[in-house]
Amino acid sequence: MTFFMGTGDVIVINVYGEPDLNQRVRIDKSGDIRMPLIKAVNALDKTAGQLAAEIEAAYLDGYLVEPNVNVVIERFRPFFIKGAVKNVGAYDFQFDLSVDEAIAVAGGLKERASKSNWFIIRGAEKKRIAARAEQMVHPGDIIVIEESLF
Repeated sequence: MTFFMGTGDVIVINVYGEPDLNQRVRIDKSGDIRMPLIKAVNALDKTAGQLAAEIEAAYLDGYLVEPNVNVVIERFRPFFIKGAVKNVGAYDFQFDLSVDEAIAVAGGLKERASKSNWFIIRGAEKKRIAARAEQMVHPGDIIVIEESLF
């Protein structure tokens, strides 16, 4: 599964053979990563490979002969869960975590929780999508569990 970088992610940027250019950065709201010698590069909504290619291209433009850049997402931003769960809040993102498992991490459903009226708010555009128990959680997702009327 491919994840796009966002605000709060911690990334490590290594430029092979150039230890002074290596960086460990938490992505802020602007998304701009400031690297030595080159202009700021924006990391928001890019994969690690896309960001590495963009940094390589910038260094290739008069600074390094054959730049080899590696970007690793060291720590993803948390996911959030709110509504009719026992422990609402922010939780560390884990790979291969389903909505059902995220609910378990949050202490389970409250007694009046809906068994099917669940939503995920995802991405910078805050798109609201219906959630299923087996659906995978992405970094930064907001999982909403509605209450049932009965």
